[in-house]
Amino acid sequence: MRLSNDKTLSLRIASLQGLYWMIFCPIYSFASIYLLSKGFTNQKIGWVLAVNSILAVLLQPVIGSAADRFKKIPLKVFIGFLSLLCILMLSGIPFLNVSWLWIAIIYCLILALMQTMQPLVNSLIFQYINAGYNVSFGATRAMGSISFAILSTALGIWLNTHSPEGLPLVGAALLVVLVLLVAFFPSVERLRKPAGIAQELRAQVQMTPPQGFMRKYDHFFILLIGVACLFIFPTIVTSFLAQIMTPLGAQKSDFGVSLTIAALCEIPAFLGFNFLVKRFNIRFLLKISGVFYALRSLIFLFATSIWMVNLGQVFQGLSFAIFIPASVYYVNHLMKDEDKVKGQTFVTGAMTLGGVVGSLVGGWMLDKFSVFAMLTFAAAAAATGCLLVIYSIRKEAVSVQNSAQR
Repeated sequence: MRLSNDKTLSLRIASLQGLYWMIFCPIYSFASIYLLSKGFTNQKIGWVLAVNSILAVLLQPVIGSAADRFKKIPLKVFIGFLSLLCILMLSGIPFLNVSWLWIAIIYCLILALMQTMQPLVNSLIFQYINAGYNVSFGATRAMGSISFAILSTALGIWLNTHSPEGLPLVGAALLVVLVLLVAFFPSVERLRKPAGIAQELRAQVQMTPPQGFMRKYDHFFILLIGVACLFIFPTIVTSFLAQIMTPLGAQKSDFGVSLTIAALCEIPAFLGFNFLVKRFNIRFLLKISGVFYALRSLIFLFATSIWMVNLGQVFQGLSFAIFIPASVYYVNHLMKDEDKVKGQTFVTGAMTLGGVVGSLVGGWMLDKFSVFAMLTFAAAAAATGCLLVIYSIRKEAVSVQNSAQR
């Protein structure tokens, strides 16, 4: 019976991951194509993506702290509420006859709310893992990559003969399905008491203010800066991939195929992440994924053909696909129970902050300079982020050893 419950829950979580990343595909990955069809310049697209990232950075700690504080409200309620807001805006934006500024404002809000949902989804999954359920974060996240890969190819082919106007409606329809799925997620308390855990999330604990939080985890701030620098590069690639590939002779279907290659290459790492965790230290996995981010940025920088761009996408499986679950596991291991959601939120916020710089500078460089100049900046940021992440993790490991010796 317990095994059956674990399998059912794993299937539900895999479906949640699949839907979330499918929604990200038309709304975020194809945002540049949609906004170009609305008459936006590259610089305006960069501003839209940057402002949405700023909003997400502001929203994520607030929502994360609220989720930690109001433990009687299930995380699925927070996820459902944010989803409903996105559905309303996505359903209306194709039919609005307004200026580009209003479209930009609405699209910023949609993207910010979608990014704010990500740490909540991660924390919801880890509530079940921490409660003793046999759920693999990596395996369920692989379903997100598979679903994203299928939809990105389909949308790329569809856009060769259809208008991008339908992209928001695709996102809205998928969000409706996500809300229905999350609504029937069972509460952890009703299903099983945590095995080997004294109390679940200690509901009456006093919350740590942000300043105290950073003092408690004194090397975590350096990690956050490193994460922000690292994610400048993938933000630029994801946001302006169409503009990167078009000078190389790519069509919209080639754009979709390139996204599919990246998503498919994530799957082995996600599926095998439990094996990697047993064989390698989480700190090592975080560091090595940062190194592969830097290497991937160099491949994009010197790409002279579509196949070289796609080669760079192959390295998605060694960078993003390892870094994401490793960072989630690292925070879950490093933080105390009352700080876990906040910690996940800060990491996601750092990723989003990298998106602010990547979007603004990327769009500006495309309009004022060239694709090569933009990718040079992205490679420099990736290298800096890699070094900072390695430094932070090493300092944290030394700190742990010194504490143990005392």
